[in-house]
Amino acid sequence: MTTFESSHGTSGPVIAKSNRTVNWRQRITTAIRRFALATVAGLLLAGIVHIVTVLLIPLLSERDAATAYAALGTGGQAELVTAQRAELPAPRDADPALVTAVCSYDLSAGPMRVVARVGSLPLGLSLHRRGGGVGYAITDRAAIRGILEFVVMTSEQLDERLARDEEGETTRELRVVSDTEQGLIVARVLAKLPSDRSDAEAMAKSVACGLAD
Repeated sequence: MTTFESSHGTSGPVIAKSNRTVNWRQRITTAIRRFALATVAGLLLAGIVHIVTVLLIPLLSERDAATAYAALGTGGQAELVTAQRAELPAPRDADPALVTAVCSYDLSAGPMRVVARVGSLPLGLSLHRRGGGVGYAITDRAAIRGILEFVVMTSEQLDERLARDEEGETTRELRVVSDTEQGLIVARVLAKLPSDRSDAEAMAKSVACGLAD
């Protein structure tokens, strides 16, 4: 009798342990299934996002900065981007202390020369390619005798210019290659004080951008 009770008494923990093992297996199986479903759903979502992004590329390219500001600065001088121009989007970094002016370029007509006179206010020039992205940037710290100057061209135009250079001659011309024929030269001047605003606007508008010789 004692032996029977001892045998019967140990069966309870064995059954409980077996149940716990089954429960853990079920939980692991459920977790694996959920993970697999989440992975498949994530891949499907990524595929959908990729397809939508590809389809939107033409639309986005029509709304990039180079397209939006294409009409500015075509007369050989940079034009201010101001809040009064309701038809134009505000610059992304619309810091109220920054004055922004734009020259658009189309290199199909030839390289473009950019000339800016520096002064007491910080000045920066940047090249923005069509479709987005900054291709080049320079500040007033690189000015020579108070002037920043460079020529924007395509890689083919650079090859032609190099072929015309006299052998052994070192050119002082700073040449910047744009991987798109259309784009923008953006001039930004920092007005340190509210009273500097008019001087900052004058400096930004004084940036010249026309066909290179």
